[in-house]
Amino acid sequence: EEAGLKSADEDLLLLLLREDAQLVSPDWLGPVTSALIIPPTGEEEEIAPQGQLPPAKKLANAISFAVSGGSNHPQTTAFGLNFNRKLVSTSGQKSYVTPALDGAATVLRLETYLTRPAQDPTLDTPWAADVELSLNLWLCGDGIDVLSSAVVITDNTYDSKESELSSEAGVRLAAAWMDLNVYGPRSLLAIASADELSKEELKSLKEEALQSSTLPAHLLKKCRPFKWYAENINPHVKLSKEEAANNAFTEDAPKQPQEKRRPSKPLDPERLEIVQKAAPVDIVEKIVMAAGQAPHLGAKDSSGKLGYIHDETALRKNHPNLDLTNKGKLCAKGDSNYKMLTEKVMVEFSAHEAAEKAAESGTKPRAKIFCSVYSIAKNHHKLSSIHETWGPKCDGFMVASDQTNPALHTVNILHQGEEEYNNIWQKVRSIHAYVYDNYYDKYDWFHIGGDDLYLLVENLRLYLESEEIQVAANGGEYLPNGDETEQFPLFLGRRFAEQGDMERIFVSGGGGYTLNKAALKLLVTEILPIHFPNLHTFAEDVMVAGGLRKFHVLPYDTKDEAGGERYMPFQPGHHMTYRFPEKNPEKDWYYNYSINIKFGLDHCAARSVAFHYIAPPLMRRMHAILYHFCS
Repeated sequence: EEAGLKSADEDLLLLLLREDAQLVSPDWLGPVTSALIIPPTGEEEEIAPQGQLPPAKKLANAISFAVSGGSNHPQTTAFGLNFNRKLVSTSGQKSYVTPALDGAATVLRLETYLTRPAQDPTLDTPWAADVELSLNLWLCGDGIDVLSSAVVITDNTYDSKESELSSEAGVRLAAAWMDLNVYGPRSLLAIASADELSKEELKSLKEEALQSSTLPAHLLKKCRPFKWYAENINPHVKLSKEEAANNAFTEDAPKQPQEKRRPSKPLDPERLEIVQKAAPVDIVEKIVMAAGQAPHLGAKDSSGKLGYIHDETALRKNHPNLDLTNKGKLCAKGDSNYKMLTEKVMVEFSAHEAAEKAAESGTKPRAKIFCSVYSIAKNHHKLSSIHETWGPKCDGFMVASDQTNPALHTVNILHQGEEEYNNIWQKVRSIHAYVYDNYYDKYDWFHIGGDDLYLLVENLRLYLESEEIQVAANGGEYLPNGDETEQFPLFLGRRFAEQGDMERIFVSGGGGYTLNKAALKLLVTEILPIHFPNLHTFAEDVMVAGGLRKFHVLPYDTKDEAGGERYMPFQPGHHMTYRFPEKNPEKDWYYNYSINIKFGLDHCAARSVAFHYIAPPLMRRMHAILYHFCS
């Protein structure tokens, strides 16, 4: 639009052309354009039947080209419960619907493609991608048409084996799109039968899919149910009444409302008041923000090309081991850091292992955590200590920097103003926007801090999974059932009172703070556009807290039952030895900002979460001590 190539009311169309296909004629463009952009006739809005999405202002989401040759009759493409491809003759002439894309050539509006709810990067074969896109178009949009005037020819190099799915791809599609009681189990049985999988192999694939950070989430809440697709669009996946009745219950059976469960210990009045000041936020529907407008400026790859999306799972999949070449120095005893880390702070291994086993058995999934670190190129030498220690323990990990280097997991995220300490607010605004734009659907919690942060990820995950935090995110009184569409925003970290003012509490930024989905969505979609959007300042933590405060989201008290802090603004040894000055304590900023802190071993919670000002040597040393490399 800026270059004058299109007007604001014009659409861009995307043509997906398989490598073996060739367009027969350029005459397809007119009919296809009309089918995609001409609004329905009639002045009155059509009302959607109950259980269906309202009709769109576009006639179709996509056009699948007809393939010349082969059958003398028009054909549609479909699939069975194992997702293997089927070609079906039809009586359609000029235009007819198809349950699935043929895949040789597809045209759709670019906006439709970019905003499709499911985008599973592991579905990297042509047919697997076609099936996912077909389900996006039918269950979350307005379907697929075939036009007889839009034709391609193929050279028959498309291998018939490519029209079948791997067991892994089929299981992922079933896990993402189908319910767990009727169609899901039937589809898994069909996949197992076709691929001769044992029960153990099928169970393993299912658990791997459900635990995957890249599996599209909440599709059953965003889109039509798969049952609608089976009964109205694709009869090849429709179950008979007998098949449906053989399951524990069907989608038509009335579901009993789940009884509300109270926690074993209720929130104290202060924490309950903090939680209930804010309004709940819808966490299912992701609001798409305007790309290219600050802070949604995107990222550049290592060559400077805009549009880079970082693989946030890369470090977890492939990470270096802790450098133990100087183990004697790492494990040196006697100082205050060693004392705090051996006499008080610990990693809760037993509870972590129990939670891992529960997740493996399908009893309770683990909380998925995305970790962001902000840095600059001249500090990249610090990052190896994070790569060797706590970084790989996050489900997703990224270093927001001014230089992209996949080997260092750094991303050049663009922001307003200069790359300098006094402009961290603009940098952090763009980090939150980038994380929301690209990773919101995949993760439950989002932690951000500086490149001198040390995070005890096992302790953080257990804290986020605790009854206390689950109840708080659910409004403060009841435990969640797992099907909630709303969540109360939580802002977790080390609380400070600005200049001692208890009405202006913020969370210390360097050691990091943790947001749930509701808080991140509220921050990015409602607060960042209006809260000092052009200000240049280093006080990003104060700015984030001030913006959330406008929406009555206050920092949650993260102390443990004994009053120990979970998030630390300094090194372990500092908190071990620090005491308020005896004379003129009011001149000490830490005295003025702190809220009911304890001293010595009592200051830190046993299951602490974060420490700040941790240089690389100390980071490796802390890790060696906490994870028993010194034993």
